[in-house]
Amino acid sequence: MARRDEREALAMTPAAGSEGRRPLLAVAHGESSVSAMKVAEAAESVCDLVWLVDSRELTEPLMLRFLRKLGTTIDTADMSEDDAAAALRACRPDGIIAFAEYLIPTASAMASRLGLEYHDAAVTRRLVDKFEQRQALRDGGLPVPRFVVVPPHPTPHDIEELAADVSFPVVLKPRRGAGSRDTVLVDDAEQLRVALCDAPTGADEPMIVEEFLVGESTATGPGFADYLSVESVVSAGTISHVAVTGRFPPAEPFRETGLFIPSDIDQCLTQHVLDVATQAISALEIRIGFLHTEIKLTPSGPKVIEVNGRLGGSVPEMAALALGINLFELSLRVAVGEHVVFDRLPVTNGVGYLLSPHSPQWARKVVSVDGLDRLGDYPGVKTLFLNRKPGDDIDWRKGSHEYVFSVIGAAPDHAGLLAVKKFVDEEVTVTYA
Repeated sequence: MARRDEREALAMTPAAGSEGRRPLLAVAHGESSVSAMKVAEAAESVCDLVWLVDSRELTEPLMLRFLRKLGTTIDTADMSEDDAAAALRACRPDGIIAFAEYLIPTASAMASRLGLEYHDAAVTRRLVDKFEQRQALRDGGLPVPRFVVVPPHPTPHDIEELAADVSFPVVLKPRRGAGSRDTVLVDDAEQLRVALCDAPTGADEPMIVEEFLVGESTATGPGFADYLSVESVVSAGTISHVAVTGRFPPAEPFRETGLFIPSDIDQCLTQHVLDVATQAISALEIRIGFLHTEIKLTPSGPKVIEVNGRLGGSVPEMAALALGINLFELSLRVAVGEHVVFDRLPVTNGVGYLLSPHSPQWARKVVSVDGLDRLGDYPGVKTLFLNRKPGDDIDWRKGSHEYVFSVIGAAPDHAGLLAVKKFVDEEVTVTYA
């Protein structure tokens, strides 16, 4: 699972299933969740699985049949919450987990009914509602940008009041959501009015306005973004950190184009960032699970963008390459009650990366993608995935999940990482209509 030096940084106390049996873990699963096969592979040495899934949400008709091959499956499509809890209780799970933001409330509700350790209702609200989270961070003593909730069906007077309560530029985003969906930068009150009128999610979508955090451009090296994330674990109430993940500059307005482990920031700033992440996790009163805390590097110091109550997307793949650690497996161990603690950041071996280029905002359809064959032969490339094929529609408002293709690999150092990025920019051509 890990190289020797990583094992020295990692302490684990095993947990047994009830009555000495192999532990059983419930997985709240659905669209945009982690690959069921990856979870099943990670579970082989840890626990058995019971899948909790609503088949009405699945776009792939065969997914339900596939899940049944990987473990006991409870289809909640025609069940009330009481019925789903009763069906899950009969399986006697030892823990529960969710790998997608929108499934955290489902896992929380089941955990509450069955007495399982997971994010409770209050913590869940802070994790999935950006307004609740900002309030909790502020109350916990962390510096946060000013923020205001957009009232339903805002009138011109409402917009004037919103504009008076913040300093532009501001970010308009849904109160609930992930992956920068429908997130835009707004420079003045008139742009705010237009953005609210143009929001495709409709007037009933709860939105929040918060002041834009201006970054410190010299905090990271040339070619890298001024924000990053901390990958952490809370086990039996103990907070420890696994990695600091760097970023490439986003595609406008806020779409992720690439991540890498480790970040290129220096040791002093790394410690400051870790301290801020610890403060944020404590302020939200999180007691269990792997977390993904996004942090902006500003002239006045690191500031929290948001805390996500699950593993960050593609972070496990990068951690496996850079750290030799299986974060999927460790997340399952924590969920079934093992005590997992890192006494320091694990030593890295090279740089694990994900690159995920996006379309320009004007694009509506992918016409062609050329050069992926050459990219596949590039040294260190492990995985290529074409997310939007020629002929597919594309919409920047859907956020970071609307990337055209992704490449996961390993580079010897950050200079090698920039060389990969340069190769992608020059050798892979995507045309749009």
